[in-house]
Amino acid sequence: MADLTLGPVVAVAVAVLATVLAERLPIPAGSNVGLALTASGGALVAAVLAAAAWTGRPWAAAPLTWAGLAAVPALPLSLFLANTPHYLFGVSGDQQFRVQFLTRFADSARLADFAYADLPPYYPAAWFWVGGRAAALLGVDAWAFHKVFSIATLSVTAVLAYALWALVTTRRRALAAAVATTLAGLATLAAYTPYSWLTGALVPPLAVLGLRLVGRGGPWARTALLVGLVLGLAAITHTQILMFAGLVLTLLAAGELLTGRARPVPLLATIGVVVAVALPLALVHWLPYLLAAAGAPSYGAGQHFLAESGSRWPLPMLEPTALGGLCLAGTVWIVARFGRSAVARALGVTAACGYAWYLLSTLALAAGTTLLAFRIEPILTAALACGAVGAAAELLALARARGIARPAAAVAGVIAAAAVLAQVQTVPETYAWASTAQDHRPDGTKPDGSGDPADANAWLGELRATIDGLTGRPPREVVVASANPTLLSYTPYFAFQASSVQYANPLGNYPARTEQLRRWSVAAGPAELLGALDGGPVRPPSVFVFERAPDGALQLPTSEDRFPDPRSGAPPARFAPQLFDDPAWQRRDVGPYAVLVRAGVPPVP
Repeated sequence: MADLTLGPVVAVAVAVLATVLAERLPIPAGSNVGLALTASGGALVAAVLAAAAWTGRPWAAAPLTWAGLAAVPALPLSLFLANTPHYLFGVSGDQQFRVQFLTRFADSARLADFAYADLPPYYPAAWFWVGGRAAALLGVDAWAFHKVFSIATLSVTAVLAYALWALVTTRRRALAAAVATTLAGLATLAAYTPYSWLTGALVPPLAVLGLRLVGRGGPWARTALLVGLVLGLAAITHTQILMFAGLVLTLLAAGELLTGRARPVPLLATIGVVVAVALPLALVHWLPYLLAAAGAPSYGAGQHFLAESGSRWPLPMLEPTALGGLCLAGTVWIVARFGRSAVARALGVTAACGYAWYLLSTLALAAGTTLLAFRIEPILTAALACGAVGAAAELLALARARGIARPAAAVAGVIAAAAVLAQVQTVPETYAWASTAQDHRPDGTKPDGSGDPADANAWLGELRATIDGLTGRPPREVVVASANPTLLSYTPYFAFQASSVQYANPLGNYPARTEQLRRWSVAAGPAELLGALDGGPVRPPSVFVFERAPDGALQLPTSEDRFPDPRSGAPPARFAPQLFDDPAWQRRDVGPYAVLVRAGVPPVP
């Protein structure tokens, strides 16, 4: 149990320490100093892991294991991000909504949508809730907490993967499998979505646990409880991982049933216990949404995205890298031992389900959607890499039978250490696309303290001060229709329209809100605009943050879901300034923006 309790605590400490130390090191931006430190640090991490594997003293092995595993993601990412207060990609792209979600829960513990007022969240909120509340408790801004919280999550995930593997194999093999899993996650960009990897990394050992559970092997009650807890955690952190893990476990159970290794009645009882454990956790998030969704119009576009990595099948075993070598060895072992080893069978089914997911995602294009297959690539790669541990164990057993156990073990240790070093020092190259050079602080300055008035985000601090001064209310009580979505990431205003249709709550009905903006923009006059605002089906904005066009018009950018066409741009909603010639409105111009605030609007409760 210490692996599941004390291990994560040590992992968080290692992640925090790595982040703090990296921020204090003199690493010039654009220099190779960070690369050198990453390579040398990778060697140190490999040495700690080797010591953890070879020591025969349990009191030393456990903390060395936890610290070494936690450092595998924490060290390279902390060094890579040493010159920015932001996490990967800052507040650009998908990170914009993630920081917005953290900001929402840093401001209030109430379970609410990250963007829309009066709606429960649709996107699983557990990770963001924990991060937001931790930031509030520590007195840290949510956007600044995003980096250390994400890195800590990756470190905890590495330790949890070890804890689950340790339940089904020896300590050394569990350590090797956890290392392989963590390296696979780093190489496949799992660090970009740490809350998804939190349970995604656990799918391979969960598959082995599921096989044991079906066969009633080992401590049945503890295993059933653990499987249920992992599935419940997946339900409230990343639903796609729940669905994929459910597919893997279902196929494994069906296979055991068909081959006579499991009996129907005990199997149904086992499923009942697992569901009974997972369901209450899942309902914490999903019950409010399901109740609100009953009979309500909705529009969901979360699956309307086809990444390049999701459009081609991953073949990591053919890549000329250290991880590729692990996956090749794992693939050979899984195929060779599929019928005789429960571990090989579990890993093989996990990998096969990964490829099946890619196939089904391609077929789903015919229905105008996808299954976001790229999210499954880290799990598939981890399953194949973990197979290399079985291959190494068999080779060492063969060497032992021939009396050359010590030399073979030494060679295996050197190869494993080299693989760790090779993959860790490629992290800066792997994540080079996640540049944070253009990110800003809430006051509009860049991480180096500079600001450029020609940059639209340079006005963030003045925009917030203007809105708060004119409304006289806390941000959580205000709905804003903003031409600058970054403003909503740093400040817990509610948004009239989400910044991305893919992440928008289906109950918010993204297309209907865009159409409503367009109808408001063609109102005949101020009175008609006020009447339209009050007569709409959802809470209207009390604040508009417009872009000022050269011709004097006030503009709000809009987008449309045209999937599979990746172009989402649409003409802006253009408002005539005369529509706001009414005592109900106050106007302040801030840089390239015009802020319009309506008085007398009831606050968001």
